Amino acid sequence: MKIFFSSGEASGDHLAALLARALQEGAPGIECWGMGGPESRKAGMKTEWPSEALHLMGIADVAHSIPRLWRLKNEICRRIQQEQPKALVVVDSPDFHFPLLAQVRRSGYRGTVVYLSPPQVWAWRSGRTDFLKTACDLCLPLFDFEHEFLSGRGVPSAWIGHPFVDEFGKTGLQTQTEGRRLVALLPGSRPGEIRRLLPVLAETAQHLSARGFEPVFSIAPGLGEKDRKWLSSALKGWKTSTETGRSLMGRAVCVIGASGTAAVEAMMLDRFMIVLYRVSLSSEIAFRLLVKTPFISIPNRLAGKGIYPELVQGHARTGEILDTFDAYWKDPERRRAVHEALAEARSRMGKPGAPSFWAHSVLMRAGLR
Repeated sequence: MKIFFSSGEASGDHLAALLARALQEGAPGIECWGMGGPESRKAGMKTEWPSEALHLMGIADVAHSIPRLWRLKNEICRRIQQEQPKALVVVDSPDFHFPLLAQVRRSGYRGTVVYLSPPQVWAWRSGRTDFLKTACDLCLPLFDFEHEFLSGRGVPSAWIGHPFVDEFGKTGLQTQTEGRRLVALLPGSRPGEIRRLLPVLAETAQHLSARGFEPVFSIAPGLGEKDRKWLSSALKGWKTSTETGRSLMGRAVCVIGASGTAAVEAMMLDRFMIVLYRVSLSSEIAFRLLVKTPFISIPNRLAGKGIYPELVQGHARTGEILDTFDAYWKDPERRRAVHEALAEARSRMGKPGAPSFWAHSVLMRAGLR
C-alpha cells in the first residue's frame, strides 16, 4: 500500500509530515514516498526528491527554473506510472503540481488524487477550480472560507480545522511580553524572497537597535546549506536564530517579515506582525491584474479587516515599517484592538484533529478503509 507525496515549500513539508504520520498510525503498513523535506523524512517518508527543488517565488523565479522543473515533473511522472500508488497527495505549490497532475492523469493513472492545501483560488485565478474538479478526487483546504469557496464551485472538499489548533493548543498562547524588547525579523524561507527583503530588514534593524530594541533575524531551518551559509554571512554582526520562526516569534514583542505561514503562526501566538511582500516586476504586474482580495495575509482574511499592516512592493521600506511599528507600540488602545481582532480570527481556525481527519479522508477515498 503505497501513497505518493509531493511537497515543496517548508510549510508544505510540515503539512505532508503531519498527514504521513497520521496515515501510518491509522493504517500500519502504508508506505509514504515521493518528494519532501526534513520534516517528511523525520515522519518516516521515503523522499526520493528534495522539496527544496520547489523553493520558488513569483513568475520570474519559476520561469528561470522551467527546464529543471520540466525534467523533474517527467521523472516523477514516470516513477508514478511504475509504482502505481493507491493515492497521490500533493501539497501547495500549484505552479508545479498542476502540470504534474495533468500529466499523471493523461498517462492513465486512475488512483485517488488528493490536494492538501490547494491553491488560493479564492484570491486569484478562480478558473483553476475547473482543473481541481477534474483532476482531484478530494481537496483538503486549511481554512473554512477556502472550503466554502471550493464546495460552492463543485470541487470535492473536506474541512474540520487547521492543524495549528492542535499544535498551538498544546503550549497555549504565549502572551507574556512585558519587559521584552526582542523584535523577530523574518526574511523568509525562499532564496529569492530573502534577497528582496533582507536589505530593508537590515536597515530597519539598525533603527530598532538605536531605539533600544533587540532585532533578531531568523535563518529558516528549511533553507538549503548553501543559502543558509550565504544568509549567515550577510547577517554578520547581527543576532541570528536558527530555531523555528515559531519559537523565535514566541519570544518577541513584534514580528516583521515575509508574508506566508509565519503570519498565521504569529496570529496563533497573539503577536502583532508587519507583513512584507516583495516580488519581481513581472509578478507584481500579474498580482495587480489577477488578485481579487483586499488582503494578502490569512489573519486579515479571517478577521475581515486589516489587523496586520501589509506593506507591498514599494511600500515595504524602512520608513513605512517604522511608522507602522510606532503606531502599534506607542498606542495602548490600538494594541488592545489588535489583540481583540486576533482572538476573533483565531476563533475561525476550526476544531482539533485535522491530521487524523485528513488521513481518514484519504484512506476512505483510496478504498483502504
